[in-house]
Amino acid sequence: MGRQQLAGFHRRRGRNPYRRRIHQRLRETKMRTIFFAAALLGLAACNAPQTKAPEGPPTPVAVDAPSGQYALDPTHTSVLVRARHFGLSNYTLRLANVSGALDFNAEDPIKSSVTASIGADSVQTEYVGQRDFDDELENSEWLDAARHPSLEFRSTAIELTSANTGRMAGDLTIRGITHPAIFDVTFNQGYRQHPMGFPMALLGFSARGTVKRSDYGMRVLLPLNPGGAGVADEVDVIIEAEFTQPVAPAAPAN
Repeated sequence: MGRQQLAGFHRRRGRNPYRRRIHQRLRETKMRTIFFAAALLGLAACNAPQTKAPEGPPTPVAVDAPSGQYALDPTHTSVLVRARHFGLSNYTLRLANVSGALDFNAEDPIKSSVTASIGADSVQTEYVGQRDFDDELENSEWLDAARHPSLEFRSTAIELTSANTGRMAGDLTIRGITHPAIFDVTFNQGYRQHPMGFPMALLGFSARGTVKRSDYGMRVLLPLNPGGAGVADEVDVIIEAEFTQPVAPAAPAN
């Protein structure tokens, strides 16, 4: 084959429409692959966890009540105790004889402190029947009121969890045995002066906590295994409390 014929042969090969189509499809496939990879990278960047600046402690809600010493108002306070009863219901009783004090810091609530005392002989179950169930719970197998006449709580630390909620840690003493206890507390309302005009400031709180009665030597009717028949070891404590502080009446206008 001569040079001219060979050159013509190569030119004809270069003009092959099938080869052009193949190259074009390869280029298109390559571009689609690039676009697809870029899209995946974009999605990954969007879904990557965002780094947040560390949040500071919650700002406490403003309280329209003065700092200082407050006394627990027993007529507007309740302490309920609930325990799972053979898996059937949450049996509820009340501890009626309650006293306490609050050292309240309105500017910095975590610096506040609480003490409370409950009469061990003040159990109210409203049990219907001939047996004196209140007395049974107050006796030596349970609260042992004769030897340990009161349940005591003294706070040791308060941590804010939101503007009007916190976690209060303290020492709880039952039957002369002391263990740490934690209560989740909600601040409900405060008044610089009673809404009905009485000369006193008011503060109101709700609190909930869980206590293991076996920690305090109360092992009567404990289930032999978790979920078994018996009265639950973990006992819920539900508190509604109001505190009062006397305030001097306003001076009469001249």
